[in-house]
This record gives sequence, structure tokens and C-alpha cells, in this order.
Amino acid sequence: MSDFDVRATLFAFDQLSDTYLREEVENALTHQKELTPHLITVIESVANNPLLYSLEQRNAHTYAASLLSHFAEPDAHLPFIRAFSIPEEQLIDIWGDMTTETLPTMLYRTSGDSMEAIKELVANQEADQYVRCAAMEALSYFVAFQPSRRDEVIHFFHGLFTGDEAARDSYYWANMAATLCDLHPGDSMDVLRQAYEAGIIHKGFISWENIEEANQKTREEALTSLQTWVTSRMPVDVHAYISWFAEFHQDELENPFSFTGKPKPAKKKSSRKPKAAKKSGKRR
Repeated sequence: MSDFDVRATLFAFDQLSDTYLREEVENALTHQKELTPHLITVIESVANNPLLYSLEQRNAHTYAASLLSHFAEPDAHLPFIRAFSIPEEQLIDIWGDMTTETLPTMLYRTSGDSMEAIKELVANQEADQYVRCAAMEALSYFVAFQPSRRDEVIHFFHGLFTGDEAARDSYYWANMAATLCDLHPGDSMDVLRQAYEAGIIHKGFISWENIEEANQKTREEALTSLQTWVTSRMPVDVHAYISWFAEFHQDELENPFSFTGKPKPAKKKSSRKPKAAKKSGKRR
């Protein structure tokens, strides 16, 4: 019989702290099978009652999300989507920058190689704009690892660029444009030009010059750049990976993970940044 105490582990994870619980995470990694259902229950509790979860100032969801993503647990995929499809106030309070920084990887790793639920999230006008942007980025991850799926993703994005899918001041449009540039905008230039001329793509987040610059690259160069970016979002060291997801101070790790993108905020619940601005500046 295992001496692993699930309840004690979850209790430790639930306490608000800036200290990364390395020992508890190490134990969790060696007891994946028995812990996983309880981690999914934590994510479901966020989805089912986000207001209560927010008011109680709980913290287990950060570890649960991180571990389930590391485990690439497909049973967590739909609970993740539900837990991030909550009212904006609770979304910010509960998930903070995890929405923009780590949700794309969580969606990709738990997808079971299916894009369908992620596509639905991109198209869901009731979902928070930042969550929709994270789902767009997750779809680009499929292309990074399976280039044969590029046409499917491009075709899907083109169908969601009519101008009616989000408010005109939403970051949805700029992030969609930036993601198409990540995938190489060659066969999207007409769609992007129409959207740009219609004024729905924020010039401050991705300019037409940025789009033309991306188009000057070859498709192979764009794919290589995308693969480099996506790989950097999935570090090999498990503790660096999970501590990044849980958004604790990197200087508390014995071997800090040197992230190649935008520096991670030092606190867990910070204000969100426009994803479109981040994407348009990360490789251009």
C-alpha cells in the first residue's frame, strides 16, 4: 500500500505562498496515477464555482494545472477549457498571467492530438478574449510539431476573420494576425489586408510592415522560428517546467529555467498583458 497522502499534498498545494513546493511536487510526480483524478477535481471546482474559489483565496489549481499539463492528461482537457471559460473578474483573480503565459501549452499537451475543442474555444464569443488568443496559439503548436496540419489551421482561421467574431477593439484580431504570421502569412495576405484596411487589427500590436516582413521569410524559416518558440515553452526539466506554470520566483530553484521569451512576472496574480502585443514583438 502506498504511503502517499493525497489529502496532505492537496492541502499543501492549496496554501498561498511564493515558495515552490519542490518536495511535494516530487512526490506527486511519482504518484501520478492516484493523484490525477484529484487534480482534475480541483480544476472542475474552479469551473463549477469560480466566485467561491476566488473568494477563498485557494492555490491548489496552479499546481493541479501544471501537473496535469506535464502529465499530458487528456481527461483534463475539457475541464481546463471550462475552468478558463469563467467570468473575467474571476479569471484574472484565479489564473492571473497563466491565461496568456501557459494556457496554450496546457491546451496543447492535454488535447490528445485533437484540435476540435480548442477550435470551439477560439470561436466562442462568450469566452474571454485572452483565453481565445491562448487557444489560437495552442493551434499553432499543432503546426509546429505536425506541419501537415498547417492548411487545416489556416483554413479555420480564415473562416473566423469576417469582422463579426469579436468587438472591434478586441485583441482577438491582432492576435489572429500575429498567429497567421507565425504560420507564414503568404496565403493569408488578402485576408489580412482586408482586416487591416477595415481597421480591426490594432496597428500598435502588429503593423502592416510587421506582416510584410513576416511574408518575406520562407515558409521553412517561419516553421523553424515557430518550432523554436514552442519548444521554449516546454522546458525539459520538470521542476523548472512546473514552477514556471505555477508562476513562482525562478531564483528559488536550484537550476532556474532560462526562458527565451518575455521575462515571467515575479508574482502569481498580476495584471494581464495584451497577448497580441506580446506575440507581435517576440520574434520580430
